[in-house]
Amino acid sequence: MGRLPATTSSETARGTVLARPEQQATEERPPSGGAELVLHRVRKQFADFAAVQPTDLTVPAGEFFALLGPSGCGKTTTLRMVAGLETPSAGTIRIGGRDVTSLPSYKRPVNTVFQSYALFPHMSVKENVAFGLRRRRVRDWKARTEEFLGLVELHHLADRRPAQLSGGQQQRVALARALVNEPEILLLDEPLGALDMKLRRQMQSELKRIQAEVGLTFIHVTHDQEEAMSMADRLAVMNEGRIEQIGRPEDLYHLPRTAFVANFLGRSNLMAGTVTGGGQGSGPLLEVDASGHRFAVHRDRAVSATGQVLVGVRPEKIDMRPAGAGADRLTAGWGINRVAGTVTDVAFTGVSTEYRVEVPGLGELGVFAQNRGGDLMRPGDAVGLSWDPAHAFGLDGQQDAAAGDDAV
Repeated sequence: MGRLPATTSSETARGTVLARPEQQATEERPPSGGAELVLHRVRKQFADFAAVQPTDLTVPAGEFFALLGPSGCGKTTTLRMVAGLETPSAGTIRIGGRDVTSLPSYKRPVNTVFQSYALFPHMSVKENVAFGLRRRRVRDWKARTEEFLGLVELHHLADRRPAQLSGGQQQRVALARALVNEPEILLLDEPLGALDMKLRRQMQSELKRIQAEVGLTFIHVTHDQEEAMSMADRLAVMNEGRIEQIGRPEDLYHLPRTAFVANFLGRSNLMAGTVTGGGQGSGPLLEVDASGHRFAVHRDRAVSATGQVLVGVRPEKIDMRPAGAGADRLTAGWGINRVAGTVTDVAFTGVSTEYRVEVPGLGELGVFAQNRGGDLMRPGDAVGLSWDPAHAFGLDGQQDAAAGDDAV
């Protein structure tokens, strides 16, 4: 990709704010695959509203990182502080080991792609991509423009205007325009939000391909759980201005540590209970009583080993069988996680069927069953449910079991 400039462009909500003309491309740093981002106790206060609570975050160089959360959780404000478009109320921001907390946006080695592409309508695709290079008087701007048009596979549309492009094509132009300035970190603020489902999935693959090819640090803000999980190397789930949990998508999904993460990242069945055994080192399993039902959770998958807990299990991890057809003859070791109930609702979704099952004392549990050609259960059918303790998790029983259910 060549040598990266010491100072590159940033963007505002209205478009690209480019480095000043006097900032020539002769100032260079050693080649790199992006830069590390470190936030230390970063906070943002608007009057009496804390948009971002004191936050610590490290994103290694070259990682595709996602900030995921509902509207108003603080993810975009966090991104804007990294971009230099908002000033932190406290804390420090470091990029590549350099403190940039007080630097203006145009002096930061970052670039931002927004949901509104902010392309210049009177310019061609090629002219849009080349704009920043020409303004900074980069000598090889033509070759670099061609290179990045090739990266986003838009050579054949180079002479068209933005209005002649599809939404996905416009987004690729915006990406090329951001990447051609070779920032150390690329910030993506809901970049796919304006696309339909099919285009969004295509662009998810495109973004992953491009990030792998250029090797830069990508930080992607989104409220779409599937988008974050399918694209990010790691992600942080934010809620009410704070980070609830950070980790690989599969780790957060299979082992959430808060009720909000369990409910916001996919769906979960959370059942309130009390630890009745195993809490003092007497084996690998915790035994939990939940309204008379006996459950087991591996100790290392539980936040708390004593007192009140929430036992969680994902709907697709539950095995459902008709009552009297093997539901009472379950695999050895699974029997403790077994309940009986009645189907109350059935929703066929193609690949799978979603069931709601009323269980006395627990309320309704969700079950996802893959469609393999068998007969569907019907409302009113009596069923038995079971799951492996290895698929369950335990949360703090003081948390709200409904947290994150309606977050968007």
